[in-house]
Amino acid sequence: MQSALLPDQKLAKSDPELALQVKDLQYKIGFTSILKDVSFELRAGEVLALLGPNGAGKSTLLKCLAGLLPHYGEKLIFGQHPKKNYDLRRKIGYLGHETFLYQKLTAIENLQFYANLYGVHCDTDSTLKEYNLFDARHQYVETFSRGMKQRLALARTLISNPKLLLLDEPFTGLDQQACRMLEERILELKGRVAIIAATHELDRAQELSDRFCILKNGRLLFIGALQEMNAQLSDFYRVKTA
Repeated sequence: MQSALLPDQKLAKSDPELALQVKDLQYKIGFTSILKDVSFELRAGEVLALLGPNGAGKSTLLKCLAGLLPHYGEKLIFGQHPKKNYDLRRKIGYLGHETFLYQKLTAIENLQFYANLYGVHCDTDSTLKEYNLFDARHQYVETFSRGMKQRLALARTLISNPKLLLLDEPFTGLDQQACRMLEERILELKGRVAIIAATHELDRAQELSDRFCILKNGRLLFIGALQEMNAQLSDFYRVKTA
């Protein structure tokens, strides 16, 4: 399977194995290009680690894929154009630096709000127990620690059972127990949900991911599996981003 699209290739709408197809994605602020001609494919059930130094464009790319930023280029999600396709957008889960939680609502009220928004049923008590937040279920989110907000945001992200999950530095602010919980959740979803996770943690990325995407200065430097690097991930990454 080709990891990246060639310049003259068209996006095929009929391949059910592909969760995401991106071709020549560009994002600009004024005359400044933040992302430049990014092209790649993501198969259903695959975990892709998005790597790169600060300022590489990782967060911007995830926001473009989630439909939060306007951009140029072609993008297909499960073979369909996401623009004005609201049923398709419900298949996308996005966890960014912003939690999208309502600070003046409790943990239960936040989950109930998003369940109603997506038109799904949520057993809030069971969900909050799963994320070790049950004892704080009636607390306002504004009183939560960073780690508690991150756990609730993850629960919010997964409430619609997305088929494409976009995670931006998901381990930031989590304690060791919560990190293990998130690792286990990613491994549970692996093979069923397509996941792109931006992270600076190379060891964790290597443990959880099928393939690796390296960005620098808004350009895609590499996308492929560990065996294609002919080196340790840390060494390969250091050379690519030097």
